Amino acid sequence: MIGPLLRGLSRRGARLHPYLNRLRYELCRWRFDEAGPKGSLAGDVRISPTLRVRLAERVALRRGVFLGGHGEITIGAGTVLNEGCIIAALERVEIGANCLLAPRVYILDVDHVFERGDIPIAEQGYNVAPVVIGDGVWIGTQAVICKGVSIGPGAVIGANSVVTRDIPAMAVAAGLPAKVIRMRRE
Repeated sequence: MIGPLLRGLSRRGARLHPYLNRLRYELCRWRFDEAGPKGSLAGDVRISPTLRVRLAERVALRRGVFLGGHGEITIGAGTVLNEGCIIAALERVEIGANCLLAPRVYILDVDHVFERGDIPIAEQGYNVAPVVIGDGVWIGTQAVICKGVSIGPGAVIGANSVVTRDIPAMAVAAGLPAKVIRMRRE
């Protein structure tokens, strides 16, 4: 009942859009294990029912965000997940405060085991290791953050990068695989 009402209202005008996302967040706070005040939740955000999600205050989940898995995702205050971001957590993904995730960023704490050739990859299980992203990190469009990675506070990850190793604080990293290309000034 509430979903069709909010969808109808959101078609009425772009001026109401931020207010509707805040209202939707307030109405849907029960879906999260913790949900701080003043958040924003777009209408087509999808969250796995087996996932534990903890949101601090002022977290924004934009259109098309998908939070999946059966682990735990923690997102710090003031962090924004832009359109189409996907976060998969079989164990744990932590994102700090005031982070910016550009559209279509993919973060996962898991990948497939594929060592044996006599068994289909789908039947070999998973490798799981937590992902930790520090405060004030900016992750560019379509970047992929792989399992077991730590990204230090204030780091910048370039668009289309694949992060397979830890990135230190205040570093600018880019590439396939991502490498530190310079350091930011403090």
